Amino acid sequence: MKKETRRNRAYSLVAALCTAFLLNGCSGDQTPAQGTGKAGDGKPVELNVMVMLESSGDEAERKSWQSIANLYMESHPGTNINLLMQNFAGVEQHRTWVTTQLIGQTAPDIFTTRYIWDQEDLKKGLLVDLTPYYKKSNAYSGGQPWEKLFSPTILQQLIGDDKTYASIPNYVNSVRVLYNKDLFAKAGIADVPKTWNEFMAVQEKLKNINVVPFAFPNSKPGDYNYNWTVRILTEELIAGSYAKLDVDNSGVIEMNEYARGVDQGIIDIEKSPYKDVFAIVKDWSKYWPKGYNGLDFETAGDMFLQGKAAMVMRSSAQSKVLFETSARKFEIAAFPLPYLTKENHPDAAGKLMEIGGVPAGNMAIPKTIAPEKMDKAIDFLAFTTSAKVQGLLAENLYRTPVIGNAELPDKLKGFQFVGDRMQLNIYAGEVDKNVTENNQKLGQLYLEGTVTQEKLLGDLKKIMVDGVKKKMSENQWTAENNYGIKK
Repeated sequence: MKKETRRNRAYSLVAALCTAFLLNGCSGDQTPAQGTGKAGDGKPVELNVMVMLESSGDEAERKSWQSIANLYMESHPGTNINLLMQNFAGVEQHRTWVTTQLIGQTAPDIFTTRYIWDQEDLKKGLLVDLTPYYKKSNAYSGGQPWEKLFSPTILQQLIGDDKTYASIPNYVNSVRVLYNKDLFAKAGIADVPKTWNEFMAVQEKLKNINVVPFAFPNSKPGDYNYNWTVRILTEELIAGSYAKLDVDNSGVIEMNEYARGVDQGIIDIEKSPYKDVFAIVKDWSKYWPKGYNGLDFETAGDMFLQGKAAMVMRSSAQSKVLFETSARKFEIAAFPLPYLTKENHPDAAGKLMEIGGVPAGNMAIPKTIAPEKMDKAIDFLAFTTSAKVQGLLAENLYRTPVIGNAELPDKLKGFQFVGDRMQLNIYAGEVDKNVTENNQKLGQLYLEGTVTQEKLLGDLKKIMVDGVKKKMSENQWTAENNYGIKK
């Protein structure tokens, strides 16, 4: 009876939070689903699972998760999955929900978080450390350790600076430009652009037929486009410096190697080529809508669907609504953000660097979970990374599989990785979320002419250096101990 009361309190708080967030667009519904039979000890196990929905009005997303819960319960008699499916207006609202639930000790047994927060919450003692489970095999990993299902680049983004894992992703995000094929034809554009100069020429042609070439939302960090762009273009200019940063030759630049780079001035955003990216982005902004710093993600999508803008940038999961909506009256397709060449910058790698492979849909377990639920919670998380569930998420929800042995449906072929994977990801949230957020906020001021590029870079560099100093202090990294890097 006490357990039931505690759970009811948790969901009462969720309801209260949703009321508080109503004006910000938070919505959710609890969908209890009943399993059959009893557990081996005669006691049923009930898991409360919060799944974050990409869209509040997408019934297919709700049905897909209900189907996943039902599949699990059918094969695990005695387990009941109570789904709480919830949508947030933005990243900030999601973070507020997670923080409130964890601090109030009312979090569901499993909940959707983000990989840019999970390590912070783990270090505060709010989450279960999943590292031991990553190292073991499970019923869905084919006899190998669970972590072997994931690529090294996924693991590099998930693992903390103390080599711990705090969450499990259930898909990866790959980023693409979606374009209106009718408007391209009207403008006389026969081929999609591959290089940056081709990309700019295409947008000039679109501008000449009186449409907005690119609906670029930039009202807040959660509009994503600015962060994606700066990360991709920066990586294309610094790819030739990877050898200076990847000290242990692992193929990825890990957190302590990033700290070393910043501390020793190898990574200095006030110097070329790092600083040169921002002028390239500002030059591109002439093809964005007027008032782009006030344009949000959803409104940019509406402009695209209405035929007022020829292109938008989306992840595979975010593209679902644009592909499936009946409001769209034209054919669309996808291509990667075109790459810089030597014509744009002498340090350009001249090839596509993929931002794809960012872990998403991450699920975590709060430290307050009842001990008798722990094994089943881990098993359910492992189930979401099985080939069967990964295939379902790909087919129904346009989610690129997070594991290598899941089949990619034809409609996601345009989101396949075709470039080189990034190694540094300097402005990514898992490196320093303060840098990520302030990069966009300061970038707004630079793009609108309120601050100079020198002011932007000076302020952003201070935030970056301060973050590195904090990381070094927390982990006792110094130049003398080689920042904890083992060769």
